[in-house]
Amino acid sequence: MKRAAVFGLFAILSIATPQSAIADEVWTTEEYDVVYQEDRNNTAIWTYGDGLGTIFIDGLAGVYTDRGTYGGYWVQDSSSLRCDTFREGADGEPTYHWGSFDITFMDPDFPSRWEAEFGLCDRITTIQLTGTPVISR
Repeated sequence: MKRAAVFGLFAILSIATPQSAIADEVWTTEEYDVVYQEDRNNTAIWTYGDGLGTIFIDGLAGVYTDRGTYGGYWVQDSSSLRCDTFREGADGEPTYHWGSFDITFMDPDFPSRWEAEFGLCDRITTIQLTGTPVISR
């Protein structure tokens, strides 16, 4: 009886709880596909270029509606500039190849288009990128 009650509660919660958009969120850009991989505490973690790089976006984790503007940074194993300071890399180790990443969602809810600006190290953002959701593959 207890097992049936727990299963029933799980079934109700799975219907009533909005489904996570993680792993369902893929965007295409002028350069690479971008994939929402996971949440780590308050930070959303995205990857791009089939493992080329990782983006850490502060405050986006668990936010699937009313999305706005967020800041974070990207990392790669190498880039055109080695920074003087390091950031946490995709593997948790320090990397000196990183840059700022600022993103604004153009539509408040999933699936949403976005515009991002990024730069090298802590320099002013100089590159713009637009993400368009990939609805199905």
